[in-house]
Amino acid sequence: MRYVALVLGSVAAQLALGGSSEAADPRATQLTYEPWTKTCLTQASCFVGTAARGQCSPSGGGITVAPQNSKRAILSANVGTRTMLEGTISLRIDQDEPIQIAKPHCYTLGCGGTLEANGELIERLKHAQTITVEAKNLTGQAISLSFPLTHFAEAFDGPGSEPKVIERPAQEKDVQQQRAASVQQLPQCDN
Repeated sequence: MRYVALVLGSVAAQLALGGSSEAADPRATQLTYEPWTKTCLTQASCFVGTAARGQCSPSGGGITVAPQNSKRAILSANVGTRTMLEGTISLRIDQDEPIQIAKPHCYTLGCGGTLEANGELIERLKHAQTITVEAKNLTGQAISLSFPLTHFAEAFDGPGSEPKVIERPAQEKDVQQQRAASVQQLPQCDN
């Protein structure tokens, strides 16, 4: 299961970081938000996610929720930044107290982390208006992305996409290379 959570976090990062809002470049703060969608890797392994993309890289971020069973899910959050984070990533549902994602991991174009969500938290997401991802990088820039939760419940409880059969590992590698190339085609955000 830990492998699935890491894969889902990586997928969310690839989706989101192609398009944190680094305040120095207005292209990074002019975000396009994607709707919540449910994607199934297999019949038993699905996740619900959304992303915000800027017009330069790195910018934006994403959230995924991967149900493990009826009372447990893995929630992943990612933000685009070239700089390590100071502290944790926090999630705020509407005006609730922040939920901390301890020990975020960073990579070339962003940082992310996961936490275990119980059934109560999933129900809260289904009835709330927004979820906000907040972080601060080592240069002192605040990163804040507010994702509307409109249609989250429908996506979470809905059927999801049909699992795609990948015939050869080479095809999977080609898809990953195409995603990486699309991220590299974006102009770099100014610091």
